[in-house]
Amino acid sequence: MGIDVTEAATLAAWFDPKIVVPTIGVVLASVIVPILLHILKEKREREDKILEIRTEVYSEYFRKFEEAAKGVGVDYEQFSKVTLRNAFKELLEAGGSPDVIIKFQDEVWRFPHQIQDSHRKATEEITTLKILGSERLFQLTSEFEQLHQEILEMSSKWLGEMQVALVTPDFETPIANEMKVLGERAKSLKDEIINQMRTELKIGD
Repeated sequence: MGIDVTEAATLAAWFDPKIVVPTIGVVLASVIVPILLHILKEKREREDKILEIRTEVYSEYFRKFEEAAKGVGVDYEQFSKVTLRNAFKELLEAGGSPDVIIKFQDEVWRFPHQIQDSHRKATEEITTLKILGSERLFQLTSEFEQLHQEILEMSSKWLGEMQVALVTPDFETPIANEMKVLGERAKSLKDEIINQMRTELKIGD
């Protein structure tokens, strides 16, 4: 009986708030808090690493993206009304000079070549960007890639239209006008992608 009373008194002493509260505080301070801090630190380091990788990948892609956008946004108005017309005029005045014919052919092929080059640049390393980026960026880059593909396919049809255009000469062909519309969409899409990249890199917050 005496032993039971002693044990009960000992237990009561252990559960005394004056002892329990400081003990819990010690456990929290020495064990749980460091664990939580370690978890938070790892989470923060992981987020920083992802941000660092994204920054590197986005910066590299942005450089290529800028180059691609320049090509897909080729000002057809300038190309058809100035560059191509001047080359055509020179061709007529040259009276069949082989050098001028070659120069004119180069001018005609330069436009679709720029589009092909833009398509290549736009699709380079896009897989990495899609993996690291958000779902929204994935959608935008996929649309941009598809847009390039459409313009690329149109460029070959445009060459066929040019045979008729040279007879008129009217370089404002249906396909050329459609390509201009897609080019404007590409410029708009470019701004959307840039803004999305800025958001994901926490620029301008």
